[in-house]
Amino acid sequence: MDLLQELTAVLEAENQLLERLIELSSKKKDEINNAQEVARLAGQEHKILTKLETVDNERAVLFDTIAPGRGVEEWVLQLRDEDQVQVAPLLTRLAENLADLQSLNHLNQELLAESLAYVQFSLNVLLVDGTGPTYARTGASSQSKTIFDRKV
Repeated sequence: MDLLQELTAVLEAENQLLERLIELSSKKKDEINNAQEVARLAGQEHKILTKLETVDNERAVLFDTIAPGRGVEEWVLQLRDEDQVQVAPLLTRLAENLADLQSLNHLNQELLAESLAYVQFSLNVLLVDGTGPTYARTGASSQSKTIFDRKV
């Protein structure tokens, strides 16, 4: 197997891993209010990210060997037509997958922030400090009627 075939295989593997991450991120978006499921999906993502790091390092080493000191676009333009037909779609797919994953991650971060804000609001409603003023008008009671005491 020559270096170009190895790079093609590595790009294909990297795209498959990214597509699996996109699938998991979409599931996480759907299950954002289910903490156990989100934790399970995050564990799966972590395993895939470990594999992706290895594959990405392999891709970088192969590219530096094939095209030392050149950029990807410059290198692709210098390839033979049949090699361009093989490599260019993989690189395009890689860029699209990265953009899709980044978009999903951003959306999931926003959804998590909203969910956290809702939980915080709910806690504040339940744990409202009802002590009120220490002093009341003469003859009035300053006792509160709250159920929960957050000072415990």
